[in-house]
Amino acid sequence: MKWKTKITELVGCRYPIILGAIGGKNNTKLTAAVSKAGGFGILTGSYFRNEEKFRKALSEIKNCTNNGFGVNFSPAGPMNFQKSLSKMFNQYLEIAYEEDINTIVTAGARYEEFSKKIKEYGINWIHKATTIKHAINGEKNGADAIILTGLEGGGFKNPKQNTFFINMVNADRILKTPIIASGGISNGKGMLMALVSGAQAVHLCTAFLATEESPVANTWKQNIIDADCFDPEFVNTVCHFDSEKPKLNPVSLAAGTVDKVISAEQLIKNIMMEADIILKNLGFQGEIIDFTKL
Repeated sequence: MKWKTKITELVGCRYPIILGAIGGKNNTKLTAAVSKAGGFGILTGSYFRNEEKFRKALSEIKNCTNNGFGVNFSPAGPMNFQKSLSKMFNQYLEIAYEEDINTIVTAGARYEEFSKKIKEYGINWIHKATTIKHAINGEKNGADAIILTGLEGGGFKNPKQNTFFINMVNADRILKTPIIASGGISNGKGMLMALVSGAQAVHLCTAFLATEESPVANTWKQNIIDADCFDPEFVNTVCHFDSEKPKLNPVSLAAGTVDKVISAEQLIKNIMMEADIILKNLGFQGEIIDFTKL
């Protein structure tokens, strides 16, 4: 079955599955594995401390797959990123352009100045937001797509975040820019829920953290597998009900739905196989599943 969405057409991937960036980690192998398997890998650009290492990472991915991938730039990282943000961004963006990278993902503050540079290079710009308000601002600044992360998601959490479901039914009503759903998604059912609700792709991080190619420690992977997404303490930690300020959470509520460490390729196969079976059981018989008109 061929999957067609506004995001697969925008970035040129086979499946509407986007890898989430992993702060402070070298996710080169995982990025390559996701793109090779038909998803869209995202390299965490802020991890690399100089242009040579960044360019080398791009080459390593290209040596593993001919499929496209993107680069994430966020205003935080292990290299005191804030102080050299503009200089580093301009240097790395130029390298990305030279290496034919077609998509840049941004997150956090100061993305307005980034977006102008990205658009000047003719590169796709996807912005990650945690609230509808920020998503609207990204759209106004010309983003080609918005990643909207629900309360169930990991990473930097905003106390004003809403749930994955409420985000989707409202984003589809408010925004014209294609939406990439994020927050607690790990399987085919979750992906279909997002697509039917108006998203044009899904954004996964925690599920990929527990794969063989993931750069995180084995103890971290095991913690994901052992997590109980119904445990009140765990739910409260992820959803930060008691927090009045943004905070970092290392995993999403997808933790607890992952039961073993598998390859990124197998994870993507499992997601797409489950989605295909659901659609066939519902009576879908076409060769192309087209979500661009929803």
